[in-house]
Amino acid sequence: MSTVRIEIITPLIAGPKQCQSCNDFFDDAGITQKINQEVLDSYPTAMWEEYARLSRLVRDLSTRYGGQLRVTLIDPHTPTGLWKSVRHWVRRYPTFIVDGQAKVTGWDQGALESLLRARGARLSARPPAEGTGKGGECCATSHG
Repeated sequence: MSTVRIEIITPLIAGPKQCQSCNDFFDDAGITQKINQEVLDSYPTAMWEEYARLSRLVRDLSTRYGGQLRVTLIDPHTPTGLWKSVRHWVRRYPTFIVDGQAKVTGWDQGALESLLRARGARLSARPPAEGTGKGGECCATSHG
């Protein structure tokens, strides 16, 4: 069984990133949680809806294709994301890059699954049991 890589280039929701000294200061002052919440609350509702939609799509693919998929999320606002966006001519989000070559832009799950099958992914005989942690693997998000 082959593994199919899916890189998803889309703007990601992220909390604040400070240097370690600032983190220590905010922790000591007891305001870290408040600052994090303010940053997360600043994202528009539409972005949270896109995040939820993408999350559902990845969970669905993971359930249906099992461990055959390796998913990486890439923020286009990072050096890696900028490079991938230029390399693959990404102009709209989300864009799905399959095995580093073929791409699907937008929410056409049928087109994405056609690419997955063309790259050797097959529907799992039976979905993993709920909460077992088995299924498609999601590796670390690329923040740079």
